[in-house]
Amino acid sequence: MSDERVPCPTCGHPVEPRQLVCLSCGGRVALDPDRSIVWEPLVPLIVVLVVVGAGLFGFAISELTSDSGDGGGSMAAERAPAAPEVVDGEGQPARTEERTATQTERNAAPAEPSNPLAWPRGVTANTVVLVTTGDRPAALAVAREARSTGLEAGLLPSEPYDLGTDLWIVFSGRFSTREGAARQAAQLAERYPGAYPQLIQRSQ
Repeated sequence: MSDERVPCPTCGHPVEPRQLVCLSCGGRVALDPDRSIVWEPLVPLIVVLVVVGAGLFGFAISELTSDSGDGGGSMAAERAPAAPEVVDGEGQPARTEERTATQTERNAAPAEPSNPLAWPRGVTANTVVLVTTGDRPAALAVAREARSTGLEAGLLPSEPYDLGTDLWIVFSGRFSTREGAARQAAQLAERYPGAYPQLIQRSQ
């Protein structure tokens, strides 16, 4: 044991290599790393841990690699939702043709139904003139108000029927005879003073 002693760097008194303080002068003694008891027993343990850790890491990498191969691909394929089956490329074009046909029908259809206030094209008949005015918005409002009360009312321009120039006519009903239109005019006279029967016949 005496051969392993080293002199104190402060007073030169022999000290054990594991001492931290000289027992003679109290000075601090540096440890010899080669003979320290702290690391010597731990070196084999560290080597074992490194080897075991490397083995486990390699095993984990191997497992992950095998999962991403054929086996993993099969599981992914089983979990993925089935794609719609298309035979000979006929599925998608058929749907496209259906959409194209539907779109064509929509484009061919009228944007809105025919105007219920207009006089039917090509019809000649007697009617009751409720209001005649050059103010189209006012005439349209009268026609809509009359329809809201249950009357069969509408609006027509005067020129195509030789009934004046730049006028709008609010009419009510269609009658085969002038007498029938006259009776209707008499019944509506209280609500529409001056209402009168009129033959509507297109001249243009």
